[in-house]
Amino acid sequence: MKLYTTKRDCEVAGRWRTAGVPFSLSDEQAAELTPPRGSVVASYVPADTKEEPHARLGRNKRRNRKAAH
Repeated sequence: MKLYTTKRDCEVAGRWRTAGVPFSLSDEQAAELTPPRGSVVASYVPADTKEEPHARLGRNKRRNRKAAH
């Protein structure tokens, strides 16, 4: 059993689920709901273990990047 959360409020596995609240599902139950087959349920990642956003491009890298054609 792994923890999952919904992206929006909806019914999952016969119960109403609120977005952002973690709940457990078996691998068989989650197989049809998680990507690539479905997009309703995502794996739950606690807030303290999420990755921080990457730094922006520095001055030289931004100036020297190739333009889109």
